[in-house]
Amino acid sequence: MDPAAGMVDKAVAVLANLATIPEGRNAIGQAGGIPVLVEVVELGSARGKENAAAALLQLCTNSGRFCSLVLQEGAVPPLVALSQSGTPRAKEKAQALLSYFRNQRHGGAGRR
Repeated sequence: MDPAAGMVDKAVAVLANLATIPEGRNAIGQAGGIPVLVEVVELGSARGKENAAAALLQLCTNSGRFCSLVLQEGAVPPLVALSQSGTPRAKEKAQALLSYFRNQRHGGAGRR
């Protein structure tokens, strides 16, 4: 494995952990982390995609503003691809996020 790719995977794993707490979510959103996470979902390693999807799910289900930013970054096509061909955990997170987007679009409360 490319050492740089390993560092990206580790960094995204840290972001996924940070996304589980309010301060971490705010830091990720304010520091421009959303475009990076969407890029990792599209182009990252299997582990990176899995953790990026988990982080995006946390960001979206806890903030409508962050959810809008994720959608503006074009996250849907790579999430659809991930929901079909990722690791089991990545598929689960991608499917949950896509379901959340559908519920939001149709005026549903979504999940917390």
